Amino acid sequence: MVRDRSLQFALMMSTLSRARRAWLMLLCFLAALLAATSAASAVEADYRLGPQDKIRVKVWEWRAASGDTFEWTALNGEFTINSAGILAMPLIGAVHAEGATTGEVAGIIADRLKAVAGLVKAPNAAVEIAQYRPFYIVGTVERPGEYPYRPGMSVLQAVSIAGGFYRPDTNLSRFERESIIAQGDIKVSESQRLALIMRRDRLGAEARGDGNLLFSEEIMQRQSEALIAQGMREEGMIFATRRQSLQAQVDLLVQANALLDEELRTLAAKSVTQQKQYDLARRELESINSLMARGLAVSGRQVSVEQNVAQMESMMLDLTLAQARTRQDISRNQRNMIELGNQRANDVLKELRETQVNLDQVTERISTFQVLLYDSQVTGPRQQLLQADEASRLSFQIVRRQDGRLQEIGADASAEVLPGDIIKIQRPAMNRSSSGEAAANFAQRQSAGSR
Repeated sequence: MVRDRSLQFALMMSTLSRARRAWLMLLCFLAALLAATSAASAVEADYRLGPQDKIRVKVWEWRAASGDTFEWTALNGEFTINSAGILAMPLIGAVHAEGATTGEVAGIIADRLKAVAGLVKAPNAAVEIAQYRPFYIVGTVERPGEYPYRPGMSVLQAVSIAGGFYRPDTNLSRFERESIIAQGDIKVSESQRLALIMRRDRLGAEARGDGNLLFSEEIMQRQSEALIAQGMREEGMIFATRRQSLQAQVDLLVQANALLDEELRTLAAKSVTQQKQYDLARRELESINSLMARGLAVSGRQVSVEQNVAQMESMMLDLTLAQARTRQDISRNQRNMIELGNQRANDVLKELRETQVNLDQVTERISTFQVLLYDSQVTGPRQQLLQADEASRLSFQIVRRQDGRLQEIGADASAEVLPGDIIKIQRPAMNRSSSGEAAANFAQRQSAGSR
C-alpha cells in the first residue's frame, strides 16, 4: 500500500515537472515574440514616410454615454502617399505625410478630425505601414528593376531578390562553335576572293587588248594549289573563247567588206564598158541624124538608135547607184566593227568595275570574320576569366534621397537598405585599349597562314 502511494506521488511530481517545463518554454516563446514585435514597432516608429508608401489607418473613439466604441469607418482602411508626399483622406482632406512618422501622421489625423467634426476630445487614431515603398536595383544583377521592400533588408538580400549577381555564360563550347563557323566563313570568303582576283586579271587583259593572259603575283605564287590551278585554267579558257568570238565577228565583217570591194571593182569595170557602148551609140545616133538631115536615112533607124542610147543611159545610172550602195555597205561594216570593239570594251569595263566592288566587299568580310574569330578564340574566353575574377571585386553604391536631394553613398554587401533606395552594383572597368591592335595582328597572321 505504501509502495503504491509512493509510485503515485512520483508520477504526480513527474507530471508537474513536465507541465512546468512546457509552461517555461511557452513563456520564453512569448517573450521572444514580444521582443521581436517591440523591435519591429520601434523600427516602424522611427521610419519616415515617403511617396508610394501604403499605410493602414484606424480611427475610433470611446463614447461614455453609450459605453462602447465608435469607429470612423470613412477613415479606416489603406491609403497610399502620392508622389507629392500627400495623403488624401475623406472628411479631413489632404495630409502632408512625407518625412513624418506613423505616430505623427496618426496625431495629425486625430487633431484634424477633432477640428472638422467639432469633437470635444480628439479620437484615437492608429497608423501602421501596410506596404513600404519599393526599392530599385541596377547593374550587374540577373533581373534589375523595382522590388517590394522588406524591413531590415541588406544589400546582399536585395541582390538575392533580384536573382543574384549577373552570371556570364562560362561555357567555352559556344566559343569553339563560333570559332569553327568563323573559320569556315573565312575559308569560303578566301576562295571567293581568289576567284575574283583571277577574274579581275582576265578582264584587265581583255580591256588592254592583250594577246596573252597574265595573272597577278599573288596568283602566280600560289599556282601550285589545286583550287588556284583550276581557276587559272577556267579563266584562261574564258579569255581565249571571248577573244576568239570577238575575232570571228571582226573577221566576218572584214570578209564581207572584201566581197563588197570586189563587187565595187566589178561595177566599176562594168561602168567603163557601159560608157564605151554608150559613146558608140551616141556617135551612131549623131551619124544617123546627119544622114537624116540630108535625106539619106529613114526615121525608123533613128528611133531605134535613140531607144538604144536611152537604155544605155539607164543602165549607167543603175551601175552608179549600185556602186553607191556598195560603198554604203562597206562603210556600215566598218562602223559595225568599231561599235563591236567599243561595246566589248564597255562590257569588259563594267564587269571589271563590278568585280572590283565584289572583291572589296569580300575582303572586308574576311576582315570581319577574322575579328570574330579572334573574339571567339582569344577575347571571349579571356573576358570570361576576367569577369569571373572581377566578381569578387564588385562595388556597391546606394542612391538615397536625403533632405530633398539624391545622394550617392558607398556601401558593402551588409549595408542596410531603406525604402526608395536605388542600389547600384558595378564591376570594375576592363582594359580594352589594345584589343583592336591585337585583333588586327591576329587577322594578319590568319591571312598569312591561309596563303
